[in-house]
Amino acid sequence: MPTALLSIRHKVTIAVIALYFFMAAGVAGSYYFMYQLEDKIAYLEELSKLEESILEIRRFEKNYFLYDDQKSLATVLYHIDRVKELLKKNVPKIESLSSHEKVNGFRADLAEYERLLQSCWTARVGEECQKSSETRAEQEARIRSLGSRISDFAEGLARQKRQSIRQTMRTAVQIQMLVFAVVAFGFTVHGAFLVTKVIKPLRRLEKSTESIAKGQFKPIHDLPPEKEIREIFDSFNRMAEQLKIREEQLVQSKKLASLGTMLAGVAHEVNNPLSNISSSCEILMEELDQADPDWQKQLLKKVLEQVDKARGIVLNLLEFSRNKDFSKERFELEPIIRKTLSLLHGQIPPQIQVDVEVEPRLKIYADKQRFQQAVMNLVSNAVQAIDGEGVVSIKARQATDGFVEVAIRDTGKGIKQEDLPKIFDPFFTTKDVGKGTGLGLFITHDIILRHGGSIQVDSEPGKGTTFLLKLPAQEVVNE
Repeated sequence: MPTALLSIRHKVTIAVIALYFFMAAGVAGSYYFMYQLEDKIAYLEELSKLEESILEIRRFEKNYFLYDDQKSLATVLYHIDRVKELLKKNVPKIESLSSHEKVNGFRADLAEYERLLQSCWTARVGEECQKSSETRAEQEARIRSLGSRISDFAEGLARQKRQSIRQTMRTAVQIQMLVFAVVAFGFTVHGAFLVTKVIKPLRRLEKSTESIAKGQFKPIHDLPPEKEIREIFDSFNRMAEQLKIREEQLVQSKKLASLGTMLAGVAHEVNNPLSNISSSCEILMEELDQADPDWQKQLLKKVLEQVDKARGIVLNLLEFSRNKDFSKERFELEPIIRKTLSLLHGQIPPQIQVDVEVEPRLKIYADKQRFQQAVMNLVSNAVQAIDGEGVVSIKARQATDGFVEVAIRDTGKGIKQEDLPKIFDPFFTTKDVGKGTGLGLFITHDIILRHGGSIQVDSEPGKGTTFLLKLPAQEVVNE
């Protein structure tokens, strides 16, 4: 897969800048509309004064015609002057809500309204108004009609201004909601991008690291296009390759060292029976004609014993060298342990007590026969390590990491600290000459490792020894 043009750092930086820019634009837009809203509210206050003055005009107009109150007429004329002043002060804004023609019409109506009222300043009920051939009743009807038109115009202006304010508020809220939705969507996409391009590759790297910890040196294929992750994966693959090479070199060195130890052990173990066979044959040849037949039979019996011993050593080596596939299955642990102990029943002295403590229905995934062989070797060693009375205990429990722990402990003489690093080496033994080949723990160690488990030993001279086995509870699937 080709490398991406932009790195993850650049993509994240661009995304964050874009989000902050959009947020800033949203805040600026909201501020602009809020500023407009503030200006419109201030203008609405002016229109409210205009509407309020016109309502006062209509109220005192009514009082004037009902009660012939000259003070009410004076108040009406005062508010007309106030309306004219407010109109003059806010002509451009009023025309933005209405039109130039309507404003001029309003001015004409207001002027005519004022003229008619002034013509009636000195008129009495039933008399004609000043400078007019109409009666007061006729002019009153005209005045009321003009007042109604004036108040309708003022109410219309206030109504349109309120609608404009509501529209501005809705627009401001819509902008804020849009900004919130886009920013939320942006953070969601940003999070999904980080999960896909960063977290998932890191989890993949984590799994590959776990595989390396298990000794499986597998390179990571299908490298992602992101530059940083690709570089990390390339470094990881180089590290894995170097570890694989170093492990192969280390294994080769260990093989050579083990081969030397094994050859020395084989030479030593096989040389003893060969020396005994050679000595017995020489004695027989020298005393063939004169020796007692029973004595000769006894020497030949020793020769056969030494041959059997050498054959046993060779058979153990052949059994270990055969790389047979393990036939693994999941089985219950306690019955297999008790069956293994029954096979060893003749080798366990009556003064040695064997305790078994296994969690109910505890199961492992292993080769049943090889597991029995490992347990048999460890229990045999534990029994041989006890002089006189003692206890061999076998405990098994479910661990928290998907493994089963099996602890085999004895109260025997223990192992010296300097011998602990060597107990799993081939042909290393602390037993007396002729009582062991030194292959039991070596084979047991190999069996446990080939199951994907581990074996540890804890021992102190005079306080016994504990072997801790860890075996998988389920089939391990290598990804």
